[in-house]
Amino acid sequence: MWCQTKHVCLERALESELNVDLPSTQILLMDQLQSLMDAYDASELENTFYSPQDIQKTVSLSIQDEPMSDQSLLKSLATIVSCTPKTSNPSFFNQLFGGKEDVAVLADMMVARMNNSMYTYKVAGPHILIEQEVLSQACSVLGYENGEGVFCPGGSIANLIAMILARNSIDPNSRDQGLSQNGYVAYTSEQGHYSIKKNAGIIGIGRNNVREIAVNESGEMSAEALSEQLEWDLAAGLTPFFLNLTAGTTVLGAFDDVARMSDIANQHKLWVHVDGSYGASVLLSKKYAVLLRDVNLAHSVAWNPHKMMGVPLTSSMLLCKNKGLLANSFSEVSDYLFQEDTDELNPGIKSIQCGRRNDAFKVWALWKQLGNKGFSRRIEKQFYLRDKVVSMINSDPDFELIMEPVSLNVCFRYRDIASDKICSALDKRGLGKVGHGSFNQQHFIRMVIVNPNLALEDLENFLATIKRVARTLKDRGRTE
Repeated sequence: MWCQTKHVCLERALESELNVDLPSTQILLMDQLQSLMDAYDASELENTFYSPQDIQKTVSLSIQDEPMSDQSLLKSLATIVSCTPKTSNPSFFNQLFGGKEDVAVLADMMVARMNNSMYTYKVAGPHILIEQEVLSQACSVLGYENGEGVFCPGGSIANLIAMILARNSIDPNSRDQGLSQNGYVAYTSEQGHYSIKKNAGIIGIGRNNVREIAVNESGEMSAEALSEQLEWDLAAGLTPFFLNLTAGTTVLGAFDDVARMSDIANQHKLWVHVDGSYGASVLLSKKYAVLLRDVNLAHSVAWNPHKMMGVPLTSSMLLCKNKGLLANSFSEVSDYLFQEDTDELNPGIKSIQCGRRNDAFKVWALWKQLGNKGFSRRIEKQFYLRDKVVSMINSDPDFELIMEPVSLNVCFRYRDIASDKICSALDKRGLGKVGHGSFNQQHFIRMVIVNPNLALEDLENFLATIKRVARTLKDRGRTE
């Protein structure tokens, strides 16, 4: 089993790290870990739904005054693991992530065991060099010849960092003295991520100063609508400063046209950011990199390896076209922390955080294992499975494809039954997890084919399950 192999690998890695035999306490730790992974593996193919009330009845979550025995604690941990939704389950299509890559999981387990923080070389050692290599490789993929980057806890924070860089670029004294004026305006697609509005509130721009630009029939930002809104805001005496483009929107998986939108933005000196949290990974495939052509025109890019690349959550990067911008916006004097080495070896000066988890190691481990060619095959397998699902839907008269997918999001509906009711019934009955969405007044099931370890049979079975549930809902409606 997966856990048995990884248990042995982890134990040997720990022995090698310490250069001694494992003491009894660490052997016990490994045995407990083995038990927990056995509990997870035993339930990984299950989809049992547990309500909050079910959880409360199944295991005590309260923290008590007295210590708990190791055996009782292990039992509670195993129960929680068994009740947790399984994101590698062959019926999990709910999020923009799914599945797992074993070497990345092992590396992430080692990160917790080593417990380093990524602000200085003194504390993190070789992991600073590993992080530099991953960020350098990512910048190279983007075409950033003089780029830099930083790992951060999620795409929302990556977008926040980009907005801070843009604010500081147009208003250089804002970091020290606050905004010099009101009326800065940011632009994003109406299909873009909600973090743009949230972040505008955080950095003092104001949520009401975010313009959500209309999209075309494919879900891409409209160049005409953007130009028109810019003219309106300029005429009103406002100051446009930031344009967020999306590479893989959450619902449709649409890619905004970077070249065309950058041309418009450059006319008004806007900072151009690409939220590629979901879709930037297509650049690893020569076949599908065309979806994000001209990305090198952007000033910054958000990229989440924990999505298409299959790295465990969380793993997010904010990448900048030019070096020096991150330190200019986030560096602080801290004699008690930055005591050794050069700034290049102390990435804490470039981070919005102080203590920072090592999220680069698992990316590096998987990238080393697969190489660029292996990642290309992984991405192309995902798109292959997507095409198969589309073919299955198009050949079934009970289904209707909403639009031809650009990314891995397949949007479709079962005729005559509300999509949200189907998705809820699948979840509550323990048959699978899939989300629903809406676009142009059409409501549909959104099936994300992001797990390349699925077999065609898994896809066929899930579509058959959707049909079976839809028919039971239809029959129930007739009898009510």
